[in-house]
Amino acid sequence: MRPLLSRSLLAIPFLSCAAQRPPDAIPPTIRWLKPSETAPHGQAPSAQLRLLTTTPDGAKTYALILSQGDEVLSALQTFANEQHVVSAHFSAIGAVRDPEVGWFDPARKQYKGMSLHEQMEVLTLSGDIALGVDGKPVVHTHVALGRSDGQSWGGHLLAATASPTLELYVTTYPEAIHKRFDPATDLQLIDLSLGRQAP
Repeated sequence: MRPLLSRSLLAIPFLSCAAQRPPDAIPPTIRWLKPSETAPHGQAPSAQLRLLTTTPDGAKTYALILSQGDEVLSALQTFANEQHVVSAHFSAIGAVRDPEVGWFDPARKQYKGMSLHEQMEVLTLSGDIALGVDGKPVVHTHVALGRSDGQSWGGHLLAATASPTLELYVTTYPEAIHKRFDPATDLQLIDLSLGRQAP
């Protein structure tokens, strides 16, 4: 009887772990992208913008509110272009669906794009805006997302759609931050020695 009891007890943890696996734990869809292929693609027709504060040194803080169906990176890029942003940082909370995040592989000089087709909570979203090598603003965003079972998932944000809303707060600065092209990675990296104003 004792060996039979031991086998039964050993089976209990295995069954318990199997039962805890969430029903929507589907592995992400994978694709590889060059840095030049990660530009925003989409629209944010319902995005609302309001200037909240302006400080004496020229810094401005905005509320940028996205509604159902607005593409997150497209909204940020449109904001940066229309407001002629030369440097900024931002953060957000809310929820999104069908996100794609990336993990950069230095050896391949590519992003491993990973997408999940589900509704997710935005646990944290943050990023910055600086001027790219062509003199236009470049949005750089990272995100941590929560799945329906409470697990977190995230990386470099490649795409996501607000669902039902995303609440962004953006602070812009009058002094430009510039990026340079890094041939070792094929990325545009911030270089504070570029375009520096004299004290």
